[in-house]
Amino acid sequence: MAEESSPKNPTPDEVIDNPLHVELANYFETESLPNNERPSDGYFGELFRMMRMALVSGGSEFGLGMTLFSLTVSTQAERIIEIGRFKGFATLCLASGLKFIDEGWDEPKQHKQRPDVDYAELEKPRQRTLHSIDPYPTQEAYDIVRQAGLESYVEFINKRSDEAEVEGLFDIIFIDGEHTVDGCAADVAKFVPNHLRPGGYFILHDYYGWFDENNKSQAGVKKVADQIASKGIFQHLLIDTKYMSFVIFRRPHPDLDD
Repeated sequence: MAEESSPKNPTPDEVIDNPLHVELANYFETESLPNNERPSDGYFGELFRMMRMALVSGGSEFGLGMTLFSLTVSTQAERIIEIGRFKGFATLCLASGLKFIDEGWDEPKQHKQRPDVDYAELEKPRQRTLHSIDPYPTQEAYDIVRQAGLESYVEFINKRSDEAEVEGLFDIIFIDGEHTVDGCAADVAKFVPNHLRPGGYFILHDYYGWFDENNKSQAGVKKVADQIASKGIFQHLLIDTKYMSFVIFRRPHPDLDD
């Protein structure tokens, strides 16, 4: 469990007027997104409606949210770290994935062939938690978690990532905090070696962006991701959403990948 984390149902008084958020609001022009306001086809349900409504300037793109939800469900994640919460879009997607796992489904017996998996253990109920780290909590993030009924899945840790402490191993680590080379690399160095389980995944968001006069990306995250990929330690995949995009890395599992 996270140490000294804020309550799972925080009060508005905990919201901090973050100068960085104010700067982002001034940098990214606030715009009307009317297509996100229209009712969703009932086939796609409430989650997709909330995801569309949660898109904001300075936040993440829709494709990232779809992948975070899918990766959480596909891997039947139990413990997740989120670094960088902003207004709660990724928080919504990750925590919704945990909730969907708890709702559950039945896989046919023919699917349960792997000798390395204890399927009874895999499918039994368990506590699932997203540890969401950000030193500057926003009311929007709290509100969307409450509106979605996800309070029991989210542990708010209102600290800088270099000050936050967690224990044990995690299935997914989503890194979307400090976007400089040093800041992003520090988050990877602190959390991945110590807290990502073998076979687990970590994601670096904002691979593209910060283009110079020659239309070359100067994104710090890109430089960190490329450096990690070049070492050949982690399996990796760039997901090009046509927007900011992200790279998914998988930590090899010594018992499975040899």
